[in-house]
Amino acid sequence: MFVSDLTQETRARFRTLDERRSVRDAAGAFADAQLGLLIVCTDTGEASGVVSKSDLVRHLARSGSTEAPLAEVMSRAVVFASAASDLRQTWQLMVQRRLQNLPLLGASGRPIGTLDIRDALEAILSNEERQESELINYIAGNGYR
Repeated sequence: MFVSDLTQETRARFRTLDERRSVRDAAGAFADAQLGLLIVCTDTGEASGVVSKSDLVRHLARSGSTEAPLAEVMSRAVVFASAASDLRQTWQLMVQRRLQNLPLLGASGRPIGTLDIRDALEAILSNEERQESELINYIAGNGYR
């Protein structure tokens, strides 16, 4: 199973903002409950960092300006995956690093989606349940269904 198997989910939770946009713009984007991470991009569309809700809270707790550009708030050391990544290995990486969301980048370095750890786990468990059901049917002599 690959990350690309979750294209619908990764696109539903996907949003980018230019690094010159403000903290206020990011807060407005996070009003969408589906979003847990914003991918910050350069003016050429390449990913330059990410902003999480926690990043915004830390910035504002230090009396940071709501008009500050995202380039001042974003995390630059970003872990990412691609659509061709193995879903189970990607999920394990997310668990290991305690990441709730992971940006997905295309070959050109441009963002293509955001993987949520809950979506990854749900897909892995569904796949395991399907395989278990097929094995039970096979052993029972019913063949694959």
